[in-house]
Amino acid sequence: MIERMARENTGWGYRRNQGELLKPGHRVAASTVRRVLKRLRIPSAPERDSHTSWRRFPRTQAASLMACDFSHVDAP
Repeated sequence: MIERMARENTGWGYRRNQGELLKPGHRVAASTVRRVLKRLRIPSAPERDSHTSWRRFPRTQAASLMACDFSHVDAP
């Protein structure tokens, strides 16, 4: 369950994973989450979230394009 949560939610750190595991009733320490992810060779949240996947790429581009389209400057 720790592995699945880490892979599906790349921005979540050890503490967030620990908190989300409490909801269904699984009590684990953040250090246990860290140890499990390290053993599975899954990097920490900042490293996992740093690269944009192809699935996320169009959404990121669309959001920045929309921000550019609505801003303009009136020329005298």
